[in-house]
Amino acid sequence: MNPIKLQKVFQEIQKNIRCPRCGKRYAFDEIHLINFTGSIYFLQLNCQMHLPLLATVAVSGLSIEQPLSKESISPDDIILAHKIISKAKKLKEIIG
Repeated sequence: MNPIKLQKVFQEIQKNIRCPRCGKRYAFDEIHLINFTGSIYFLQLNCQMHLPLLATVAVSGLSIEQPLSKESISPDDIILAHKIISKAKKLKEIIG
């Protein structure tokens, strides 16, 4: 197990995952590693007020990067993406 990779996983969970009941972010001491195999981590996230959440996190060799654009996705963007996906017969047509 790579401790640096595990620390990054915990940091990403703290930033992005919230308790589904109350919306509270998980503190570092509320994230517990249950087990791991290869690059798959099994975690327990404990909210003080609610039942624990079990999470399975698969980590690729790619680094975690910020999005290239900070623009929000508009409803028109979603409609356009849906039209493109609906018309495509093969995945290659979508991703080029």
